[in-house]
Amino acid sequence: MAPSTDDRECDVASLADTLRKRAPLLARLADGPRDQRDLRDELGVSRSTVYKSVSELEEAGLVVECEAGYALTEFGRLAWQRHDAYLARLRRLDEARPLLEAIPEDRQLPPSLFEHGRIIVPGRHAPERPLVRLEELGADADHLRVASPAGMPRYLEVLHENVADGAQTVTMIVEGDALGRLESGYDRFEAAVDTDGLDLRTVADELPFAVALFDDALGLFAYEDVMVGAAFTGDEDALRWGRRVFDRIRDRSEPV
Repeated sequence: MAPSTDDRECDVASLADTLRKRAPLLARLADGPRDQRDLRDELGVSRSTVYKSVSELEEAGLVVECEAGYALTEFGRLAWQRHDAYLARLRRLDEARPLLEAIPEDRQLPPSLFEHGRIIVPGRHAPERPLVRLEELGADADHLRVASPAGMPRYLEVLHENVADGAQTVTMIVEGDALGRLESGYDRFEAAVDTDGLDLRTVADELPFAVALFDDALGLFAYEDVMVGAAFTGDEDALRWGRRVFDRIRDRSEPV
């Protein structure tokens, strides 16, 4: 008789627990076969502990005895890769926690934005790290699209120069208050507005975060009075989400 759904779920839960509990040993075997002495020395545990761990992994079908000692089975190799990748994604989500807590809960963000992205937060001695990355990616973009609750006059100056030189085209959407900061903080604001290829727009409502679309990458910036961090990714699912968000903001914006 085939196992029931509950039995299969129990088996998977047990497997996940084994992968978690025996992660140090599995990580060694992922690099290649090891004998019992190698495992004992590398893990700094007793012979009996290694024996118990290996026996549990053999019973789970993750490890098999071989000429060189012990090795991962093909199932074990794939299961460990999945487990390791899951932990890596979870760690990136944890890194993104300050951003997630700063964004309204009703905003449905794609997990891939954080799981497959790079999280950058301001440092004590490097408060502008997210903006530095924005400028790096923006400098290489043929067409840059930005929607932001904040206005940075120095950044508008850079974009204005790039567009005037024919290096890129830009669509920038900001809140009304941010537009005022750009106008008062950049002495060539009127020239920027009149520059072909630089589409400066404004929205009346508040934006819950900033989004920047480069040619093949997305940046999301979270704020709590000040910027708390940013996530950058080239993941296609996240890019599609970012394009939809930007297009909706643009649809309700007005040209300056």
